Formats: sequence, C-alpha cells, structure tokens
Amino acid sequence: MDMSPYRNLFVSESREHLRAFSELIVKLEQGSGSREDMYALFRSAHSLKGMAASMGYGDIAELSHTIEDLLDRVRKEELIFDTGIADLLLEGADLLEVMIADVSTELQTARDTGDLARRLATYRPAAAGGVPEFVADVKSPASYSPSPATGERDSHDDAPQTVRVRTEVLDNLINITGELITNKHRLLTVGKELESAPLDEATVELSRLLRDLHSEIVLVRLIPFAAVADRFPRVVRDLAKKIGKEVVFEVEGKEIELDRGILDELVDPLVHILRNAVDHALETPAEREACGKPSPGKIRLVVRRQKDQVVVVVEDDGRGMDPARLVDLAIEKGLVGPEAGRLMAPGEAFMLTCLPGFSTAREVTGVSGRGVGMDAVRSTIQTLGGNMAIESELGKGSRFILRLPLTIAIINVLLVRLSLIAVAIPVTNVQRTLELKRSLIYKRGRQALFDLDGEQLPLLSLNRILGFPHGDAGELLPLFVCELKGRRVGLVVDSFIGQQEIFVKPLGRPLASMKGLGGGAVLGNGEVVFILDVANLL
Repeated sequence: MDMSPYRNLFVSESREHLRAFSELIVKLEQGSGSREDMYALFRSAHSLKGMAASMGYGDIAELSHTIEDLLDRVRKEELIFDTGIADLLLEGADLLEVMIADVSTELQTARDTGDLARRLATYRPAAAGGVPEFVADVKSPASYSPSPATGERDSHDDAPQTVRVRTEVLDNLINITGELITNKHRLLTVGKELESAPLDEATVELSRLLRDLHSEIVLVRLIPFAAVADRFPRVVRDLAKKIGKEVVFEVEGKEIELDRGILDELVDPLVHILRNAVDHALETPAEREACGKPSPGKIRLVVRRQKDQVVVVVEDDGRGMDPARLVDLAIEKGLVGPEAGRLMAPGEAFMLTCLPGFSTAREVTGVSGRGVGMDAVRSTIQTLGGNMAIESELGKGSRFILRLPLTIAIINVLLVRLSLIAVAIPVTNVQRTLELKRSLIYKRGRQALFDLDGEQLPLLSLNRILGFPHGDAGELLPLFVCELKGRRVGLVVDSFIGQQEIFVKPLGRPLASMKGLGGGAVLGNGEVVFILDVANLL
C-alpha cells in the first residue's frame, strides 16, 4: 500500500508529539512535573512509535520504542527520573526531530541511532558524585515492527470536531477579507457622492457582515501560545546547565491565542530575552546565596490578553540593572551625548540596552556580548505593530514587557495628512492626539519641547523627517504622541483625517528595504497610503 499521501499528516502529528517532549522532560527533571506528565510523555513516545511503524519508518519506530522502554522503567518506578535520563531523552527528541525533517523533505538519509539506542536501553543511575552507567555488552534492541494497530491513539467521543487546513488557505482567506474591506470603503465613498439612502443602508449592512467575517477569520488564524511555548523550557535548561546556573522556569497563559503570523515572528525575540535573562540577569548559585536569595534563580514567562492586545512579560529575580551605569556605558561607547544621558529617566536608560552595539557584557562569548540582540528584538516587535518596555530594580530583577496586536493583516490606523499625501500610523503606536498652541512650545538648545502630564516631551515634525514641505502654519499644531526608545515624543502633522480599518499589503522592492515603512494600503477613494513604522523611521 502506498503511504506517501499520508506523509504530511504523519510529519504534522509527529511534530505535535515532539513539541510537548522538551517541556515535559524539563518539568520532570526539575521535580515540578506530576505523574500525569510522566504518563503524557510515555503516551507521546508510544503514539510516535505506532505512527512511524504504520508508515514503514522503521528507524523512527525503533528509536521511539527504545525511548518508550526507558520511560516505562521510570513509570514502573524501576528508575528515578534524574538529569541523566533527561539528557538522554532530550538527545533522543533532537534526533527524532532530525529524522522527521528528513521524512518531510523526502531525504533518504541513514541516521545512526545505534549508540543512542544502546545508551537508552542500558541506562543505570549514577552513583553519588559519579556519572550515569551503561551496560557495555548489551546489544541494541531489535527493530520494532508492530502492526498498524499498535499506533492507536486515545479517542474522546465528546471532543470537538476539528479539521486540518493548510496555512496557505488561511492566508488567502484573510487576503480576500482585506480586499472586501477595501471595497467597502470604496462603496462608502461612492455612497456619499451619490447621496443614495438605499445604497447607504446596504453599505452599513455590508460593513456589519464584514466585521463578523473578519472576526471569524481572525479566530481561525489564532493559535494558542502553547504552540511555541513548549520549546522555551529546553532553551533555558540547556543554557543554564552550560554556564553552571540553576533556574526554575515557569510559563503562564499558554492558552492565550495570537495570530499565526505574529506567533512565528515572536519566537526569536523571546528566545533572545530568555537567554539574556539566564546569562546576564541571574546570578550564580554562590552569588545568590551570598545575597540571601534561593540558590536557583527564577524566570517567568507570562502571557495575557488586554483588550485588543496581547501582553507578553518575561521577568526574573536576578541582579537587576543600574540605570546610571547603563547611561555611563552608553556615553563611553559614544551612543548618547553627556547632556542627553544626564536628562534620561530610568525607563529611557533601560531602553539603551536596545541600541545597536550596546552590551553590558565584559567579554564576547558564544551566548552574548556583541550588542546586536536586543536591537533586533525591539525592531521585530515594532515591525509587528507592537512596543516594548523594560522595568528593573537593582538587586531584585527585571521585566521585559511586550505589547502586540492580535493580528497584523487587518489593522486600525490613524490617517494623517502630510503636505500632499496621506500616511497611516497603527493606533497601537499612538498614545494620544492633541492640538497644541504654539505659545506652549519652548526650546532647550535646538530642541523644541512641550509639557504634557508633567513630563517634558520633545517635539518633532514628520514633514521635516520625511523631507516634505511644511503645510499652512496655524496657531494650533496637530500632533500625536508615541513612544520612542522608552521616551514619549510628539510628532507634528498637517492635519488628522481620522481612524480607519485597513488591509495591510506588503511592499515590493525597492520600498521593502526602506526603513520606516511597514506596508501599504488602498483607501476607499483609491488613494494609496504608506503605513509608517515610526520607531524605525526615527
């Protein structure tokens, strides 16, 4: 029987099982896992073995079977789950992942599983202060070739019915919905010109239906944070072990859902923040004990919904950051001037860590020290239409707060007029809008400033930044307030057009390479507008 039509389904389901592997292994190693976690790990290995055998992938079935046998010994309490077992299981999961990748690309690569299979089959716990033992003269287990029935999975009659859909289909659906929204605005424009009541009524009803359609499409594209969270415990565990630190890692809010496009882009920034927390933020066990802290450091990754945004927080109980030292380092590296550094609030000083070339590491290592990571993190978050803030207290720890929209394909924007063109600013980047009297503007050196909520805010002109001629200068200056590198600034525009929902279209060459442009959109009157990525523009 030709099983090739089922290859993609096998790869997809196998990766789902492996995705949970790392998190469960780390939980059990740290002693925070339950007996149910042990059973879940065993079931994943058993299911993977059965599926591989059914498809005729003997090497994958054999390795999965050996992993299952080791887990069975733990399940029957013949062995205690220790670091040696965790290391072996994680090594096995890595090799299985490579073998399944070979299946997905149809590579006929022979992977050597013999040595690992032998160590899995002959594992003995380490003696006190020693290393794990393996029985040298035991042969590797025989190839496992069960009948397809071995791969049976648990079934639940009351489980909700689901269907697998290719991601391209979901992307096409959101694209079509976006085009419909663009045409809705076009009909609204035509309706105003014709002054037709029946057309206006039909357009209003169309708007309601499109809102409902968009909401449903967004829900379909939403994926639980758990889809990527399972890999983070492994990242933290491996790095902590490598540099000799003890870490307790917790994840909260794995059920919170985000747009697939955002979730994919969020993985690398979070990995970098977590690696920084382990390498820079947390002290060594000896240092923590000297400070009166528990020997293992603690890192928490918390995800929660807040209105139409998702908030992701990474916090640790490490050494914290000294804003004065950060400013001194930035001045020393020539990244900020002495006067600007002196005026910085603590929140601005913490954001200095996101400047290109800035690093607090005394030497470059394989983990950090080159001063490129946090700049890339901030840039990615802003490209997704979100923003980042950093809070820290010396001796007590730090918090990295990421705020992200639920979706990036169809967004709400503030439309503003600059000279002869209109541009769009995502509303997630706009803190407030106002019209400022010229008499309230004052200068310090060459910098124009104004006071807002007891804070001095720099005043900048978007026309000047983009090289456009200035519009008519009235007594009142329209401006919006946004956050840049941890500090609020006011950006002056010629006029406000209003707020609107738009469908974001990616830019082609050469516009895609220009900093400060986050995409384009078509308004109802046919006018093309650019979406400004304000933070990168400045």
